[in-house]
Amino acid sequence: MQWRNVFARRGALALAVGERQVRDFRVVQELSSSIEGMLSLFSMQVMDSVLSYQDELKVSGHVVEFGVYKGKSAALLSAHVTPPERLILVDVHKQFPDKTSDRMFVRPEFISGKSESFGRTFADYQEFRSAVRFLHVDSSHTFKTTYAEMQLSDELLSPHGIVCMDDYTNLNYSQILPAIFKYLFTNRTNLTVFMVTDEKCYICRKEFFALYAGFVLEKILPALARRGNTAVSIARTDRDAEYKAFYVRAKASPDEGDRYGEEIYGHFYQKP
Repeated sequence: MQWRNVFARRGALALAVGERQVRDFRVVQELSSSIEGMLSLFSMQVMDSVLSYQDELKVSGHVVEFGVYKGKSAALLSAHVTPPERLILVDVHKQFPDKTSDRMFVRPEFISGKSESFGRTFADYQEFRSAVRFLHVDSSHTFKTTYAEMQLSDELLSPHGIVCMDDYTNLNYSQILPAIFKYLFTNRTNLTVFMVTDEKCYICRKEFFALYAGFVLEKILPALARRGNTAVSIARTDRDAEYKAFYVRAKASPDEGDRYGEEIYGHFYQKP
């Protein structure tokens, strides 16, 4: 992808959103937890923290989810959408009832079809190119689909956009890892990983790596504490030019520090 000219060619849509309503995480958690699905509380806390940071930065753009199931994660995403932003949910089958949509903070739009066909099946696809601020991917997890979703992410993400890939270290789906990194390291792309957890991989554009990695380094632990989780550590044991993401996880023991191996790897925590 000739990403160097993509924004100059298409432009990056900045939506004139209204005043964002700051949602109490306990309310968001209550709604999401009431819906069947596999989104853990830890993932809720991290995802809500990242989306809230985008809100704080006044980042605007649409929100898209590939793989919806019953709407558990979509409910959380809906708390961070302000019209005229749109929440688009894509799946091969609609498995959540209208009453679930009615309970969300904004009403989502459902698109029936495979994620890799989104460019052909979504009538407003051209409008969404470079205009999506958050894309959550939790679909079939096959190698080809994951690779195609990375290609779509490159087309859809706004400059400040983030793609969140689910089941990142779930080795029942071991093909996810090679598909992600094949795309990142064999294509002309400005996408890069800035944070991983035991469940998800967060990717942004290289131009904004320092911004989002700085958030992880300095702000994510307080953000998670505000959401009721104080037993969290971050880890970074290398800062190579090609890969310098942070790992965010539950503390291995109550007396573990906030930064893994800081006495050895302290210099890796000095800047994003």
